[in-house]
Amino acid sequence: MAYQIKQLAVLAGVSVRTLRYYDQIGLLPPAYVGDNGYRYYETAQVDQLQQICLYRELQVPLAEIRQLLNQSPAEVTVALQAQYQKLIDQRHQLDWQLQLLQTTIKTHAGGITMTDTEKFAAFKQAKLASNEHDYGDELRQKYDQPTLDAATAKFGQLSARDYAAMQATEQQLLTALTQVLASGTLVSDTAQQVYKLHRQWLSYTWPDYTAAKHRGLATMYLADDRFTAYYDDRVGDGATAALVAIIEHYAQD
Repeated sequence: MAYQIKQLAVLAGVSVRTLRYYDQIGLLPPAYVGDNGYRYYETAQVDQLQQICLYRELQVPLAEIRQLLNQSPAEVTVALQAQYQKLIDQRHQLDWQLQLLQTTIKTHAGGITMTDTEKFAAFKQAKLASNEHDYGDELRQKYDQPTLDAATAKFGQLSARDYAAMQATEQQLLTALTQVLASGTLVSDTAQQVYKLHRQWLSYTWPDYTAAKHRGLATMYLADDRFTAYYDDRVGDGATAALVAIIEHYAQD
């Protein structure tokens, strides 16, 4: 049986717009297009859409779904195991956020008093949860899970003094980067200071440093608008590009 796009949308519980988008990105092309210009879908496309909907329920990104549809059962199993671990990590973060929210509610109600240590621990967990929400997918594409887990653990172990030092280092970095941007010179004593400050800032959360990892991180800064905006918004347009160029020049093994 052949379904027109509206019929398939009703059958699968998705929108016509979604099906058109899936066709546009090559995820679910129709079986054929009729002389009337309508898309028609047959059993094979229905089965594929069922798989796509399942993966979407599991929060698998569309780019990964396209790969999964063309992989062997063994490769799919490995990918789904990774997605399973990702959801477990998200559940842990959500459990902590719920616990933090409950504790905060009780604190405001006068039921309990949080110590400064507890407040700082809660703050760090909130930062980790925010980072996971904003950049989790991108970081997992760049680094393996053990590396990310080690960085998370190191950040979680920061003392209030260490965190304050980390923030102060970043402020020095932004000041130096502002000077570099104003000078227009990316190879100078100040530019080298920018590199050293950025490396020092990373040391607070990176378990181990290599120049290659540093350069790899720099590529992410320009590959994603959100990363680019972080420095451009704080220093000025072109700040991120300048920082990346500095890292690529000075971060050498």
